[in-house]
Amino acid sequence: MNQNKSKLIIILLVAVVMIAVPVAFLVLSNAFGGSGDPGDIPGQAGSPAISEPVPPAGTPGQDGMQDAFAEPDDPEYPDKPEIPQEPETPQEPGTPQEPGTPQEPGTPQEPGTPQEPGTPQTPATPQTPGGPHEPAGRPLSGVFDIALEHPELAVMLDGIAARYNSAAVSLVVFNGGSGEYFTYQYGYANIAARQAVDADTKFRVASLAKLTTAICAMVLVDEGLLDLDADISIYLGYQVRNPHSPAVPITARMLLQHTSSIFDSDAFLASRNANSSRSTQHLLDAGSSYRRREPGSRHEYTNFGYAVLGAVCEKISGKSLDTLARDVLFDPLGIDAAYVPANLSDTENIAAVYDERHTLTRSVQQQLRVGESDVLGHDHHLAQGNLTISSLDFARVLAMLGNGGLAGGHRILSQASVSAMHETNVAAAAYRQGLAVRYQYEAFMPGKGSYWHTGSMTGTFAQFIYCTQDALGVVVVTTGATTGRAPNGMVAVCTELSAAAWMILNG
Repeated sequence: MNQNKSKLIIILLVAVVMIAVPVAFLVLSNAFGGSGDPGDIPGQAGSPAISEPVPPAGTPGQDGMQDAFAEPDDPEYPDKPEIPQEPETPQEPGTPQEPGTPQEPGTPQEPGTPQEPGTPQTPATPQTPGGPHEPAGRPLSGVFDIALEHPELAVMLDGIAARYNSAAVSLVVFNGGSGEYFTYQYGYANIAARQAVDADTKFRVASLAKLTTAICAMVLVDEGLLDLDADISIYLGYQVRNPHSPAVPITARMLLQHTSSIFDSDAFLASRNANSSRSTQHLLDAGSSYRRREPGSRHEYTNFGYAVLGAVCEKISGKSLDTLARDVLFDPLGIDAAYVPANLSDTENIAAVYDERHTLTRSVQQQLRVGESDVLGHDHHLAQGNLTISSLDFARVLAMLGNGGLAGGHRILSQASVSAMHETNVAAAAYRQGLAVRYQYEAFMPGKGSYWHTGSMTGTFAQFIYCTQDALGVVVVTTGATTGRAPNGMVAVCTELSAAAWMILNG
């Protein structure tokens, strides 16, 4: 009898524990999980919240295409603040405010089957430059690890990354004038392999790629090969006209400012791969990729417009966009970056992409399969969102812009071209649109105006912010984070990380 009672007590205790543990888990999840699902496991400061990747459900090739092209400027986010008026006299630098955030459309990915978890590897170390291109190499001086230099800040950033349930974070705060770069990393570039993110981990940075495409175009302007206000038909070799406004030419400036009336049509979305039989000309001639408005009359964010800009750059230069960017930007800066990831010198340190459940959405193998067309001007998938680069190297690109086109003794762009990129005579929602950059006064730093852009694509959220007054800026790339937008137009997780780092390092 006593044995039976003991067994009954044990059974009851087990039952109580089985009920209590899930309840406690749900309570903790709701308390710490931010905007994540109740099933997401929140992270602890100092240790990334990482779950094993699971092959995503659904038809191969979907890759969240429609979500990736969600436009941040349309009525999906109706409550936008007024653009603050700038003072007549520039103010002294202030302390950054605590922003919130929205995200920015990126470019959907090439279809493919996610990679199955492989054999665990040790974190990759950067290789000696070589292979397809040979950058000059980054000097080690001037790069500081936040975890070593500012451990209290690293703990703060760990807490933010964990609260958003990030799979990976790479952040760089930079001072373009002094050449100082402060780096922070969190989580895994590859969850299954337990490959930790480091300062040289490369990410597909979604719509941040538009900036480097714009820089390529401005180099062609400096060389006298591209007129921003000329009809792009001259360069493409065929006429480009909105059938609803056949007398109005479309210019490169319109493409750069998102006012061309070319939009992300179903035909464009269905044709974005290097093997497509539908050329850029075919998609434009079909007429279905234009809005019923006059070119130049209205701002509307467009990925296809930047694909057309990439085609213009290729036709003018006689080079693929990947080769052009390498020749005029990446190699002169000594950085390892590419629109075609297989052309990177180091292909062992590329981050896989995970969604907010830490489900694999874009394996490294899939990224390495992205190719380019043999026909110049034919690609629909590179210029607007396929750049693969580390946050540290992207910061060096921004520092060049903040320094008026100069970097390490190299003049990448003329001061006139940098100034043209920063001209913002097109208003769009809460910000003003320049050439591949947005400008907002006091969006991030009281008393200052900032240039910025965001990127998002099936699990990647990225953002850059920089100020030309003092050549200071910050770059953040994340994967797997649960995030959203705030009234200032930026990505929540990226802006919160940026604000914390900025306040400690530049406050």
